[in-house]
Amino acid sequence: MKSSNDGSGEKGAELLAVQEKFNDFLALLEANNKVLKVIADMEQKSQGKHLFDVGYIRDNLEVVRVGVRQIVAKLIAMGGEKYRILESKYVEIDSGIQRYLPGASDIERDAFTVDFDDLTRDRALSVGSKNAQLGEMKNRLGLPVPDGFAISAWAYKHFVDSNNLQSRIDELIGSLDIDSHEDLIRVSDGIRSLVSSSPVPPDLVAAIKESCAELKSRSSIGRFSMRSSAIGEDTLFSFAGQYRSFLNVRARELVRRYVDVLAGKFTPKAIYYLLSHSLAETDLAMSVGCVTMVDAAASGVAYTCDPIRPDGDCILVNSIYGLGSHLVDGTLTPDVFCVSRKSGLVESMEIASKPIRLVLRDEGGTVNEPVPADEQMRPSIDEENLRLLSEIAITLEKHYGSPQDIEWALDRNGKLLILQTRPLQVLKLRDTKVGLDPSILKVFVCGGTTVCPGAGAGPVFKISSPQEIPSVPKGAVLVARHPFPGLVTVMEKISALVTEVGGVVSHMATLAREYRIPTVVGISCMDELKAGDEVTVDATGGAIYRGVHSDLIESRSHEFEKLEDLGIISLLEDILERISPLNLVNPTGSKFLAQNCTTFHDITRFAHQRSIEEMFAAAGNLGGKDKLGFKLDSDVPLDMSIIFIDESAEQFKGKKSIPENDITSEPMRAFWNGILKEGWPSIGPLKGRGRLSSLVTTRKTRRKDVQFSESSFAILSKEYMIAGLHMGYHITTIEAICTTDISKNFIRMQYKEGGAALDRRIRRVKLISDILTAVGFESGRKGDFFHSSISYLGRHEILDRLYLLGRLSILTKQLDMALHNDDIAEWYKKDIMKRLGIIPPEG
Repeated sequence: MKSSNDGSGEKGAELLAVQEKFNDFLALLEANNKVLKVIADMEQKSQGKHLFDVGYIRDNLEVVRVGVRQIVAKLIAMGGEKYRILESKYVEIDSGIQRYLPGASDIERDAFTVDFDDLTRDRALSVGSKNAQLGEMKNRLGLPVPDGFAISAWAYKHFVDSNNLQSRIDELIGSLDIDSHEDLIRVSDGIRSLVSSSPVPPDLVAAIKESCAELKSRSSIGRFSMRSSAIGEDTLFSFAGQYRSFLNVRARELVRRYVDVLAGKFTPKAIYYLLSHSLAETDLAMSVGCVTMVDAAASGVAYTCDPIRPDGDCILVNSIYGLGSHLVDGTLTPDVFCVSRKSGLVESMEIASKPIRLVLRDEGGTVNEPVPADEQMRPSIDEENLRLLSEIAITLEKHYGSPQDIEWALDRNGKLLILQTRPLQVLKLRDTKVGLDPSILKVFVCGGTTVCPGAGAGPVFKISSPQEIPSVPKGAVLVARHPFPGLVTVMEKISALVTEVGGVVSHMATLAREYRIPTVVGISCMDELKAGDEVTVDATGGAIYRGVHSDLIESRSHEFEKLEDLGIISLLEDILERISPLNLVNPTGSKFLAQNCTTFHDITRFAHQRSIEEMFAAAGNLGGKDKLGFKLDSDVPLDMSIIFIDESAEQFKGKKSIPENDITSEPMRAFWNGILKEGWPSIGPLKGRGRLSSLVTTRKTRRKDVQFSESSFAILSKEYMIAGLHMGYHITTIEAICTTDISKNFIRMQYKEGGAALDRRIRRVKLISDILTAVGFESGRKGDFFHSSISYLGRHEILDRLYLLGRLSILTKQLDMALHNDDIAEWYKKDIMKRLGIIPPEG
């Protein structure tokens, strides 16, 4: 920006330095506004009313991170080394945030194998959540879990590095079209072949064999299960059923099965799940659990609450005979028990036919065997074990502080063992009435169990094997006798899912709730559904209707109160805790220091305030006091400093302040005249002058009265202004250019923060947005952050809008305190618009 200074030499260099600082200052303000806008959008998303994925979090977090780094760099450029501490504060805050992101942390160096006796959940980043929680339950809660050891993520890294696999895996993943099932198979086969053909390093083989020998010496059981426990599994994302585990493994087979588990990380369904959640393959190193094998007489899953109606009293237990694989993969429909959380008594049960059970085979592995006819309809678990299981379930829920999804087994000696616990994904339903009465519709098929509520419609597509997955059309109602591997790859394209066999605790059920696919299981009369029939699946009501019923679908789509139950919301909330809270509120307080910044918002607030001070300090140090900051002399009690960029200061020589009448910047003068028109808000309400007048006084409020703000600033030229107004708890920035060239003219306004509750601040933002929109501004708002702009107006129109902005700034200064509800906000909006002449007065 050109200066009218005619000095030379040292004096000219000083002014040039000030102008360079001014450019850094403008860049800092621009970065600050961008960061605050993104933070406001993330806060809005955290309210759970909009769908988003981890990709949204990563992308917006990166915008914030880049913006904050720019702010820190510009402040250091303006003020020097005393602000260098902000770089270390940035690293400290950012490191805390990165730990929340799946796979964001480096793989922790650890032993290749770790006994369960040495594990707690604190080591989840080394051995995966599944292993870590077994150690937590055993060592901190004293619960009955199988013995075993973990093969760490560090061991996985050693395997990958020793065989130079990562670059080849990256290449194959990078060539993948995730929407092509054939491509998924190609990439999966390629990576699994690489992994399976790679040798396990000798030192890792030795560690596995040594831990196995120690485990055998502690236990009489000589068979093991090899279970996946990837870093990030069972945390933010369930990865339910996506990885491979092997049962009844003999000691001599451990190393081979270890490699098979690693290769199982790259099945088509696992790759699809990974990439569809915007995760990188390197985010999830594979740890493996080697667990003593439980010869189960019965197995199952316990939910500490109903995942669809979590406010009830029910602990939901599903159970089958034998090993639990047929339950979680949906092969069998289980017995279902509702156990009272309060009394531990069974309140209801649904006993299913259980014609087969999965049992251990003498030579290793598993085999199906028929269940005797007289046992098939008996309960697979007795009431005493149900009571004990319910007590353990409540203990786990209290310990972890959230509903739990618990796998359990009852061995042939009658001992109850806990095999796994992880967060339970729950859906909270609204108490809403369906706009369309389903009783008037023609029922095609009814009955079944709701897995994920809602409704969807489309043509029936029947599927019986994974080979048919590529043929599933978008928008289809997918119908299968039972779930099978690979269905996750079509979850995002189908409108509803119906199966004849299965329960609410299967892996498929977990994925259906995660993807929000209306799903019903246990539907009989499947033959009634013909391929190509147009049907509507009412998963909430457990019915299927002929034809497409859009009203029913729309009604069901509003049943979820919000998405607070999803891990993705918790992730965003955790990250926002490191980004959004503002702890540095008072810039004149003793705690307003760089070392006290604990969030990104603190850094932006600190840098914004200090950049203003640096700007004016630089101007004040100019030789000869030329082009320096002056205090504005006005009846308005706003502590305003002004720097003139292209106006000679000769007329102000010897003065420390300038009268408001001497403002020569056209845009600033128009804006200030608007402020003068309305006067200044008083401290207390004035009686007898109406609602709005209780918040506004006249120019009679003198500077001797209490100051209502911290230091504000204006940097001016004849045609340009940028003003930062600190009015109480909110910051308003107004920038404008006013020339005779319409193409150059614009006004831009932004503000954030406030002293009232968030709902009242949001009402004020909406009120201002509505008023400015009425006079031609393009406005946007995210939470309580507001921005508005207008351009391509003539000179007089720009000045008129600035005058209006001045008036509006005063009329709304303390208004958020009064906006208790939407009706009051609407009243004030209309009253202000009348005062401003935007709408005619009544009468």
